[in-house]
Amino acid sequence: MSQPPDARRIPWWVTLADVISVGLARRLRGFAGSGSHVRQSLWVELVAMAGLLTAMTVLMLYPFARHLDRVSDLFDPLFSIWRIAWVAHQLPRDPVHLYDANIFWPERYTLAQSDGMPLIGAAAAPLIWMGAPPAIVYNVFVLASFVLCGLTMYVLVRSLVGSGLAAVVPAVAFAFYPFRFEHFLHIELLSAFWMPLALWALHKTLDDPGRRWRMGLLTGAALAAQYLSGMYFGVFLASFMFVIWGVLAIARKLRGVAIGPLLAGAALAGALILPTLPPYAHVRSSIGDRSRDEVRRFSAQPADYLAVQHPDARFGGCNERQVFPGFLIVLLALAALWPPLSSVRVAYLLGLALAFDVSLGTNGIIHPYLYEWFLPFRGLRVPARAAMLVGLSLSVLAGFGTARLSGLLQRRRWKVALVAVLCGVILAEPRPRLDATPLPRVHPVYGWFDGRPTATIVEVPFWYPTAARYLFYSTSHWQRMVNGFSGSLPASYRPLHVAMRTFPDEASMEALRSRGAAYAVIHEEFYGAALYREMIGKVERSTSLMLVHTASDGEFEARVYQILR
Repeated sequence: MSQPPDARRIPWWVTLADVISVGLARRLRGFAGSGSHVRQSLWVELVAMAGLLTAMTVLMLYPFARHLDRVSDLFDPLFSIWRIAWVAHQLPRDPVHLYDANIFWPERYTLAQSDGMPLIGAAAAPLIWMGAPPAIVYNVFVLASFVLCGLTMYVLVRSLVGSGLAAVVPAVAFAFYPFRFEHFLHIELLSAFWMPLALWALHKTLDDPGRRWRMGLLTGAALAAQYLSGMYFGVFLASFMFVIWGVLAIARKLRGVAIGPLLAGAALAGALILPTLPPYAHVRSSIGDRSRDEVRRFSAQPADYLAVQHPDARFGGCNERQVFPGFLIVLLALAALWPPLSSVRVAYLLGLALAFDVSLGTNGIIHPYLYEWFLPFRGLRVPARAAMLVGLSLSVLAGFGTARLSGLLQRRRWKVALVAVLCGVILAEPRPRLDATPLPRVHPVYGWFDGRPTATIVEVPFWYPTAARYLFYSTSHWQRMVNGFSGSLPASYRPLHVAMRTFPDEASMEALRSRGAAYAVIHEEFYGAALYREMIGKVERSTSLMLVHTASDGEFEARVYQILR
């Protein structure tokens, strides 16, 4: 059958975009039952959107999407691989002591020295139990976070603006927000997809009386899920949602504001989060709050939002003050804020103002009071990470702006073309460059521990830059380690680090014995050949160490020594 003359004049890419955004749902609606075709077509629409986001993720994150054995650097990604592997290892064995991880031994609650992200670990556990390597699972979750962030933002904006086509732009903007590329090495910050879901549930709680209690509980569950996936965004989101609800409640003159259902949701969130709090309370009592000087170092400045690449030195593998949002998303948000304004747009404008000010930390107005009055903020050293909620606000407003601009166009194919162009411009805007580094190989020396009782070991050299690798290696043997790598360090680590500078003298050996260390694993790879031979000479002369195993990976040697009492 030949096409109508008008159809032949439509460019293929416009037709494809139409199919992906809404047309596919319309064409496949016949598969739905007579009483559920609207719900079925929505699901088809979401599947099509997921396919689009998956294709964009592969494009934007190449070569990571092709090589799942690569990471962005050999620090935080290795630490995250260890975290999810530890949760999978410990859950079936001793879940009560989940936070008593195998690092910084014999300290307690060492998983809580940083964000434990137990929900991500629990979600990854089934794949690891089935035999998938933790590093591969980690990369799959990293890539999936981009699709899920876009998909949940699509659901939120679609419900607010009433247009699936207009919701495509904010979905793409949020999924590929520049902040996410700067923090590509932080899986807990990539897992931001619970935030749009929590806000969607909040709006449904207010707008759908028939499902108010169910949606109120879902709001609390999504908030808890965000906290259990990444504490920073969980704390920021709670404050952000309070502002959104407050503005909408005032606009409704405090009628139908669902206080009961939302309190029930808050109680549910508290119940889900409560079991994770004692470990963090223990760590806080041990090392104290984040100092104001440390918070000041990681506070953004207003000018940072205008800098495509901030010139300051990078902190720990990423530039925490790189908060540039992109150009187009701001312009679309401004289009949404052109009068007349709805209460929803005012709410997200004020939410944006809150997130912006919190990201300024000590340079802002609100954060110093939050730090003083609200305990969770004293444990967050990087206020600049609230920039992701600036991106969330801009994305929602960009949906309204896109709907307003597309409303000026008469023909649907022009609307589709507009959305396609806007998405293309957003994806083409500047983003931090991602480096791809192959995963380190686990040395065969650890095979000696197979089948032996769990012991406490020390990895040598004891340099902190090698600590993330030691955690990654431990996923192959799960011995307890006096070494460690985390967002904060227990007080006992520093004197041990000093004592280990003179290893293997008697002071270092006594420090290791006091921590129950039974074996020392010494690596040529991190010393280099000359220093390694010098160290082995010292070890061989020590009366406190006895060689029990030597192995080579074909390039570097490693040795296991027993620490004699």
